[in-house]
Amino acid sequence: MRLGARLSVLVALLLFTDLGAAWAQEDAAKVRDLQLAPVAFRPANNGTDFVVEAGGLGRLCGTKGAGYFMAPLQLADGVTIEGVTVFIEDTNRDGLGMMALVRTRPDPPDGKSFEVLALTPVSVGTKDIEALSTTAISAPVIDNKLGAYLLQVVLTTPGVCLHGARVTYRVP
Repeated sequence: MRLGARLSVLVALLLFTDLGAAWAQEDAAKVRDLQLAPVAFRPANNGTDFVVEAGGLGRLCGTKGAGYFMAPLQLADGVTIEGVTVFIEDTNRDGLGMMALVRTRPDPPDGKSFEVLALTPVSVGTKDIEALSTTAISAPVIDNKLGAYLLQVVLTTPGVCLHGARVTYRVP
């Protein structure tokens, strides 16, 4: 290969590499995290006994029996959810914690008013804070006309506490 041809190939490679890096930076800038403190979650029914420590920034713990806790997820239409993570402290070998991403619809044409879009794994009782994550989202693109999006956490038995949640999403 002649010197001129080699220089052309080298210039093309450098230009492509620089463009690729710029595209990667731009793409990474579109990925965002939404952090939810324990105080963002409310019990799903009035019969749930719980405590939120440190002014809502600590942990949310059930004090008796199991409880479901919900937090609204307000994201713009067209946003793509890439993953959900819940932070659970599980000190009870008989208890568990987990989170679901759900969509509710007030008047669904198909009769399904509650749709589970994603489930995290369950906690395993390590006595540490476990980050339970999933990237398997059945309908990842937000369409607020289809209903309201919620995060639902279940905490069974005392000794299983919520430290917060994170939603990773990409803006269009």
